[in-house]
Amino acid sequence: MIDKVQFVDIIEPRNKQFGIFKFMTRPWHPKKSLIMDTSCTPEEIKEIVARSTYIDSFIEAESVRSGVHKEQLMKQVREHLEEMGLDKKMHVIRWMGIVFLKISFMMRIGIFVNEAAILKLKEQMGTNPIIFLPTHRSYADFCVLTYLCYHYDIELPAVAAGMDFYSMAVVGQRMRETGAFYIRRTMVGAPLYAATLKQYVRTLVAKYHAPLEFFIEGTRSRSNKSLPPKYGMLSMSLMGYFAGEVSDITIVPVNFSYDRIMEQVLFAYEHIGVPKPKESTGGFLKSLRSLNDHFGNIYVNFGTQISLKEFLKGTNLVTNESLKPASLQQLTTEQLSQVRDIADEVVVLQQNSAVATISNLLAFVLMDSLMKCEVLDYECLLLEVEWMMEVLSGLGASVYEKDIKNSVDRILVVHHKMVALDRERRLRLLTGDLMKVSDDVTAKMKGHILKAETMMTALPVIQLQIYINPMLHYIVTPALVYVLVKRGPTNKDTLANDYHRLRKLLKHEFFYVARTEKEIFNKAIDYCTTQGVIVNKEGTMSAGDAHRLQFLLEWALLPFLTTLKLCMDVMTEKKRCEHAQVLKRVQAAAERAAQHPYCLSLECAASGLRGLLAAAALRTHKTGSENVYEVVPPAMEGCRQLVNSVLSEINAVWGRNNPVLLHAPLPSRL
Repeated sequence: MIDKVQFVDIIEPRNKQFGIFKFMTRPWHPKKSLIMDTSCTPEEIKEIVARSTYIDSFIEAESVRSGVHKEQLMKQVREHLEEMGLDKKMHVIRWMGIVFLKISFMMRIGIFVNEAAILKLKEQMGTNPIIFLPTHRSYADFCVLTYLCYHYDIELPAVAAGMDFYSMAVVGQRMRETGAFYIRRTMVGAPLYAATLKQYVRTLVAKYHAPLEFFIEGTRSRSNKSLPPKYGMLSMSLMGYFAGEVSDITIVPVNFSYDRIMEQVLFAYEHIGVPKPKESTGGFLKSLRSLNDHFGNIYVNFGTQISLKEFLKGTNLVTNESLKPASLQQLTTEQLSQVRDIADEVVVLQQNSAVATISNLLAFVLMDSLMKCEVLDYECLLLEVEWMMEVLSGLGASVYEKDIKNSVDRILVVHHKMVALDRERRLRLLTGDLMKVSDDVTAKMKGHILKAETMMTALPVIQLQIYINPMLHYIVTPALVYVLVKRGPTNKDTLANDYHRLRKLLKHEFFYVARTEKEIFNKAIDYCTTQGVIVNKEGTMSAGDAHRLQFLLEWALLPFLTTLKLCMDVMTEKKRCEHAQVLKRVQAAAERAAQHPYCLSLECAASGLRGLLAAAALRTHKTGSENVYEVVPPAMEGCRQLVNSVLSEINAVWGRNNPVLLHAPLPSRL
């Protein structure tokens, strides 16, 4: 079990000890991540990039290849730098801090920080570059981390931001002036832009005095689970170390855990195929009205730091690239593999730093109630939350709750639009009126057009699942062990074989690192044995009698295994099908069979298809811009047999007949 972390609320003092305006206008002398003889300004960083040997060499080669004059290419480089380059203006930083705090008080949030970890990091700063790699669960993530650095007198990080924000009037420029730099989503067909960005990021790491920050997942996780890491930005960031420009780089994984995610309703809609609304200043201003509500706490936990030098200790840094000037060196195949290992390690450390919030605990308890079709009264609710705390703590989760009753009462207010106590003080999940979907939205839907009644009950369940998901990495391994043993007596070798096959099929739902799986598998067996989930007699394993915990483990996997089965059913029937059509057919099948509402998630179906590709049950090729899947019959049949053998027989009711669902008329329109 992870040691209990002491969190400190860094928002509360602004109301009591030191007012907002006074705090944001105080003398500010931040600790730099990299102390050098001369600190470069943002403008000087751009100039260093433009005059670098790498850019000069690239322009020379590009001019020969394309026939464009070097002067014209250099002009394009400078335009790219103006587009992407960060800026910092102290008066803007102060005013943006005031706005951030005002909105935080409007949202009634607390920002709880693992203060011991950030102070330890601050003490070590100054000798080598720092890279913050936070989870990405909400647009609030980079605002919170930037404010946190201001609060602790740490130089504000240079934050990689998407071009969606660049085009937002006023907001885009203000973000730039508080340290954001902009990167395009794709660099396909833009080699000069890619080279400029690569050199810009590399220069920020080696010659700028502030930490670098970017989201290794690349985008917000709509599921609230860890996504597989992207390697591009990390490769650019670490190039300076491999080329010997810096002696070490400190990588700091950061986990954000939310009582209530601002975008939870939008995420639920996106899961069923409603397109994400385009970011705009007008949309942001309109959204401010919805922020005048209770949003609970945000927990910021800093994971175990990675010293790049220590992580790569024993590897040979001398390569053929080392013979080139430092600025012209590129990553070798082995170094790219090492970057991938580091990225995987970061995601694992982010997961290990996840805090089980009261929202997570309540979501588990309420989903359990839905699965059983049994309504919980208030006193039973408190007992169930306490039991859930014990389960997650026993699995290694960090649980920050001291007073269960007060925490439950608080979170019922925070999630008053999603859950409520009825007149008899029983916990219910709220559903709204029948959805009125406009023709415009229907035309843009990415998936199957769902019935209004399906959407009415599915959306709240999907929102509930979003708060279960971030804790599932603690539960998935013992759950897999249990559902495999439940089939009938087995030995460890057979269990391990089927476990690894299932793990691969679900690898895009539940991130893991293959090299540590043997140890994790053994720990899962030990846990299940200790808790009575399974019984191990002389090497033969069978199901135990811990029925309460067994039921939890079983339903935790249900939506993912069911969606996987639906993907296999659709592909077995169609033999060959385009990606978008498979997703629509899976949604339609889930709706017809009244399956768990999370089976309607396009993201869940896409993960299932990727798992089948990893298991070689499908092969894929492109036709135009669309991926087309083809079934590999023998492998598909093996996967079908395995998944069918472990699928739960839980017969939950997902419509109006489930007594846990409470119809609460709320205006809903798309």
